[in-house]
Amino acid sequence: MKRAIILPLVYFVSAGLIFSQENQETRKEPRAISTKEYEHTENTENSGEVTKLSVEDAVSLAKKNNVSISRAQITLDAAKRAKDHSWNSISPTASLSASSSIPIDALSDNDAGYNASFGISATVSLSLSANLYTTMNSAKISYESGKLDFNDAVRSIELSVRETYYGLLYEQENIILQEKNLEIARTQYKNNLAKYNQGRLSEIDVLSAEVNYKSKIPTVESARTTFRNDMASFKQALGLPIDERIELTGSLDDMMNLNEIKVEMKDINSSTIKTLEYKLEAAKNTVLDKRFSAFAPSLSASLDWSDKTWYSGYDESVVGKAKSDPEKSTSVTLKVSIPLDGVLPWSSRNDAIDSAKDTVKDLELQIEDEKKSLMRTIIQSVRSIKQSQESIKYKQANVELAQKTYDMTQEAYNRGTKDLLTLQDANTSLLNAQVTLKSETLTLIKAILELENTIGADFGTLGVEK
Repeated sequence: MKRAIILPLVYFVSAGLIFSQENQETRKEPRAISTKEYEHTENTENSGEVTKLSVEDAVSLAKKNNVSISRAQITLDAAKRAKDHSWNSISPTASLSASSSIPIDALSDNDAGYNASFGISATVSLSLSANLYTTMNSAKISYESGKLDFNDAVRSIELSVRETYYGLLYEQENIILQEKNLEIARTQYKNNLAKYNQGRLSEIDVLSAEVNYKSKIPTVESARTTFRNDMASFKQALGLPIDERIELTGSLDDMMNLNEIKVEMKDINSSTIKTLEYKLEAAKNTVLDKRFSAFAPSLSASLDWSDKTWYSGYDESVVGKAKSDPEKSTSVTLKVSIPLDGVLPWSSRNDAIDSAKDTVKDLELQIEDEKKSLMRTIIQSVRSIKQSQESIKYKQANVELAQKTYDMTQEAYNRGTKDLLTLQDANTSLLNAQVTLKSETLTLIKAILELENTIGADFGTLGVEK
């Protein structure tokens, strides 16, 4: 009975040893996935020169090539044309007409006495009203508002380009950190495999290192794919060919040590308030226009000239009377129109005036409320930026601490006083600290850009020594 139990046990142990030896013989060292190899595969389709691109270069390209800016320019040109031609309502109108009559008898064998009669007439008319002033003023206000809208469109594109540029820098630097983390995991796996093959480490430690290494590969590949897709969208926004190779020359580290952000009242140039002010100006012009329509007289003048009854083939013997001279006439008409329903307080024109006044009052309230809202937004933004700057200082210290902890843990692991899991945790903590610092820096950059856009300041000027 004992023999029956011992023999299978010996066989099982022997088989396990054989399998372990085969596993040692077939286990290979991990191959590094290098950044250069990735860049090579990415650029095989386009092996041309690399275009180095700073954030200012990107903004210049966007202003030159972006479709949205080109469309906004068309709208602005149309507004300018309307302003330049707003006086055309006083341009005189002219008409010229000619007439001819042929008697039916002239078309038959009977003699009608003449073949045809001819006539010509011309009219020139002109009208003037007080509304001409408000029409021209309205076109002027629309053009000035259109220039503001165009400037807002350009700033909106610039804001988007700058945010995207720094977002790509974050993705690029995140890839570098993830690749470095992957390389550390690969090195740990490689070292553990060597120790295992020498019989100095258990297989469970090798498997743990292998899982840790291979689990990081999809994270790196996902970050690379996201970066490539976002870069393609960025190229389209700049008007560049999708397959053109570009290199971002900036760094998030340049934005970590900005000065304290301060906003002076004299520097505030809010486009939102300006837009409301143009709307208020247009509303006041509408009030004046309604008043002109209700009370102001209008003048019209016309000149009519005609020369009629020219005959062709006139026969006095048939007609029975001598041919008369052509009928010529000239007349001048002047007309003055004075509206009277404006004096009636319940008339529709008076109601239109009151409605226009209501619009003016509403816009004045909107402007006052927007000014308060703007100040609140600026204060909140400055406060958030200050908090973010303080947070960056703490996170920089946290990165230094995490780096020191990792270095000490790695040294202890090499001496055998720390296990692999502790080393992996230290590595993960270091990566998280580095990524968190980069993310906070990107948050700070976007907050500053949004504040610059809100107050109408030039982008890239806040926090920079002048």
